[in-house]
Amino acid sequence: MKEVVLPLGIILILTVGAVVGFIACFRLHRAAMSEYREVTELTARNQEQLNTRLAELTARVSAVEQILRSVG
Repeated sequence: MKEVVLPLGIILILTVGAVVGFIACFRLHRAAMSEYREVTELTARNQEQLNTRLAELTARVSAVEQILRSVG
């Protein structure tokens, strides 16, 4: 009986340790992915704002070029 209990106990401990490790790994991965999504959304919003500002500046430069051509 003792010959069976010790190996089964070791297998049980290793199995529980592996399961706990996998659960911890997946929780960490989920948290990292959540942060990644937040960062990508923030980056997308910033890029949209920069594109809008760039379009405004391009329009202003075009207006200034047109004024300079009409004066020159």
